[in-house]
Amino acid sequence: MTVTTLMATSAGASAATRTTVTAEPVQATVTLDQRPVATMQFNRIHLKRTSTKAIANQVQTTVDASALNLDQQHRDQQLK
Repeated sequence: MTVTTLMATSAGASAATRTTVTAEPVQATVTLDQRPVATMQFNRIHLKRTSTKAIANQVQTTVDASALNLDQQHRDQQLK
């Protein structure tokens, strides 16, 4: 028996021995709550025009403040 014949024989044998299962239909009911639907509110956001320089200055100020805070915490720990 060659490999091809063996594979074909085993495939046919497994196909012949498969059982078919039939499922009975299931009746499902869906009930919804009688709560009212929530209303949606839209808010308008007004953005001010700004320049990249102003944003860069704000970021630099925040970074400097953070670095100063970390430096102060480091000094406080050294003094303990």
